[in-house]
Amino acid sequence: MPVVTFSPSSLNHRLLVTAVLASLATAACGPALVARPGTTAADLRAYLASVEPIRLGVNALLEGADPIIDGFREHTLPDAQAAAKMGALEATFANYTVAMAAIQPPDPSLAAINAPYAHTFILEDSYLNALVNGMAEDDVDDLPDTQSDQRAAIIEWRVQLEVLGKKLNVALPADLQQAGRGEIAPSVTGDS
Repeated sequence: MPVVTFSPSSLNHRLLVTAVLASLATAACGPALVARPGTTAADLRAYLASVEPIRLGVNALLEGADPIIDGFREHTLPDAQAAAKMGALEATFANYTVAMAAIQPPDPSLAAINAPYAHTFILEDSYLNALVNGMAEDDVDDLPDTQSDQRAAIIEWRVQLEVLGKKLNVALPADLQQAGRGEIAPSVTGDS
């Protein structure tokens, strides 16, 4: 049997190529999550108990954006009044953003699920802040477009919770299926 020898630089090059290819293969598979052995049903229930009041509060809060936007768009609310009302809504949303960022699940799987979801709150707060400023100046043409990024992260969050819920036999909130569907950022132009 012939003996194959590699020079140190050739071996290092092969190891580097192998590492890069492994990284690319992992990245191509996306952020798929597998529950680590330490993830328990109690961990998932505790996480849901901390997230649900925030998620439901945000849903209710953002329903209040539509009348403000309609008043701004139809000129039944003066710009300053629409901006003030949206500013109050944004301030409340900012509190939810802080509350969501404060959730730090000790379980690594839940922490991995939570981080991108919590980031969607920052994106939405940024959008709402720009909307307030745009309303005040009657110029809402250049609002940040974060809706696709938010939707993708929220759907990923929902799917990963569903995977964990099934694996751990934990029932998830019935309305969780709606997460990531519909309008994400309140539209001033009427487009979704």
